[in-house]
Amino acid sequence: MASVLLLYYHLLRDGGITNDQTVYIDPDDFNGIDFVGVEVRESPSFSFDLDEMLIQQGAIIYLLCDLNDIISEYEDDFYSQPQATEILAALKKHQKSPIPEIASLFELLPASEAELDYGEYQELLKAIYNKYVQAFFVAKFGEGFS
Repeated sequence: MASVLLLYYHLLRDGGITNDQTVYIDPDDFNGIDFVGVEVRESPSFSFDLDEMLIQQGAIIYLLCDLNDIISEYEDDFYSQPQATEILAALKKHQKSPIPEIASLFELLPASEAELDYGEYQELLKAIYNKYVQAFFVAKFGEGFS
């Protein structure tokens, strides 16, 4: 959860999903691929307070940040990047939850990179940021974060 909160902090500070935001997260501690479908199971002998939904949503947002970096860097050939293929496969498995807007991402992604509507793509990222990252801080700390 600490890694998700750190990522959300940087997203909030930057005002959205921009570039290079996952560089603040140690991939040995947290990466989207490993945590996208995580399940938190409590043990009768050990109790801890982990927010499963926050971790799952944070993992998807982490993947969106990395995908955005790849799309920004490689533009017309981002599909040929192995990391993009891995990210898209992970997102495809979880496109209905915990962030159902991911299904819209797959509607936007054309067969050819050159056909991607970057404006619509950025609007989708902004909507996801507003609904999940910014709204998280508003819910926790009040309207001063909006």
